[in-house]
Amino acid sequence: MPTCPQSLVGFYACSKLGIIANIVHPLFPLDQLKDNLIKTKSKGLMFYDILIKNHKELIGLNQILISCSIANYVFFRKGIYYLYTKIKSKACKRTLKYSKLIMQKPIYNISKKKILPIKGKSEDVVCTMHSGGTSGQPKIVCLTNKALNNLSVSLEQMYTRKNRGNEYGLVALPMFHAYGLGVSVHTCLTNKYSLILVPKFLPKEINKLIKYHNVTFMAGVPIMFKKMLEQKNFRGSYLSKLRDLWCGGDVLNESFVEYFNTILEHYNAPARLMRGYGLTEVSSVCAVNTFENYKKFSCGKAIPNTTIEIWDENEKKLKANSIGEVVVNSPSVMKGYLDGDGFVQKNDKIWIKTGDLGYLDEEGFLFILDRKKRSIKISAVNIFPSEIEDVAKNHPDVDEACAVAYHYKEKVYIKLYVTLKDDQLNKEKIKREIFALCEKKLIKYSWPRLIEIIDEMPRTNFGKVDYKKFEMLR
Repeated sequence: MPTCPQSLVGFYACSKLGIIANIVHPLFPLDQLKDNLIKTKSKGLMFYDILIKNHKELIGLNQILISCSIANYVFFRKGIYYLYTKIKSKACKRTLKYSKLIMQKPIYNISKKKILPIKGKSEDVVCTMHSGGTSGQPKIVCLTNKALNNLSVSLEQMYTRKNRGNEYGLVALPMFHAYGLGVSVHTCLTNKYSLILVPKFLPKEINKLIKYHNVTFMAGVPIMFKKMLEQKNFRGSYLSKLRDLWCGGDVLNESFVEYFNTILEHYNAPARLMRGYGLTEVSSVCAVNTFENYKKFSCGKAIPNTTIEIWDENEKKLKANSIGEVVVNSPSVMKGYLDGDGFVQKNDKIWIKTGDLGYLDEEGFLFILDRKKRSIKISAVNIFPSEIEDVAKNHPDVDEACAVAYHYKEKVYIKLYVTLKDDQLNKEKIKREIFALCEKKLIKYSWPRLIEIIDEMPRTNFGKVDYKKFEMLR
């Protein structure tokens, strides 16, 4: 599901019923969706009707199928949206309609005439989300009620601006992203923010929504704020309503932060673009700059109740300004990966090794230097080169493959290098066939924009493919 009223209803209804919500990207290819449902043992599938052209394709999954429509929450042009849905997708008899389900009466206890109470534990898993793990391999993260609620409590404790009122949060981040669910949705809702839900990021429209709804808070990734700033309508007195802007999920250039903040200051906005840091394994944010604790180039200090340390390769804590792997201890920590715990236990505490390189200065400000794990961020989505390479190597003529990120006009794309088993083959034909495989097996953000066939792969001293040499070429 995209970020929409139905996705929020679905998530919190599952929570109320004690059901684990398995949140996935709405543009998952059907084959990838099937694999995910099998891995997580999901029993139901809630989906946007226009994203599945023929609902019969879902019957073989043996799921309870619930289709949602744009028309469910619109008042004007409802008939046009229903007609649009019929043109774009073909429903089947087994599909249940969201619009009818929410009209049903609740289940009552016949003897006591009460709604049956459902009690869960704080340690119960409330949802599963997707992450790069600590090694760059795709992982499914299990988050608990306790983890998400502790995130909300910690972020509330961090604020010194306690006289908040009439707060409006713009949810531009997707709910399948921990940053979107944990901060933009759950933390805002539990702290009495009204939410403006955005199913698709369109920068010009985002700016209009900020003006129309007097938005006070927004969390996003760098490319979002860059695109918003590029629009001519990101100017005007309406910006003075903005109070808090958080940015994380990718590298944020300091010169851009300063320019962005200059625009905000010009229009008397109390907000400043605050760089933060986090990961899915700790329900998203674990460090962020604030007005009270701010330092250029840093990701701020650890949020309340969270501890951040820097370790060497032997898991020994390093001194201030020493570069090593960033590790986190937090009450918002996951219960574990679906296929294993993923923790390190030390000094009677549970630590998450982030796979990122950085350091803490003497004051406790966190600085991130590089990604130790090999994953790529495109439109706030984790892309895993190993998945792309595995698909390419399924082609019978491909010997080896290496996927890397490359930048073009401030956007990130995928370039795929491959070697062939026979260099006399039709290379252009093979490129087309590899791309067709990627279209079928991978989410579109993972599709390689460029495919280059080379004679041989560069190697490290240990004989592994040296992907860093390819990255240097970008």
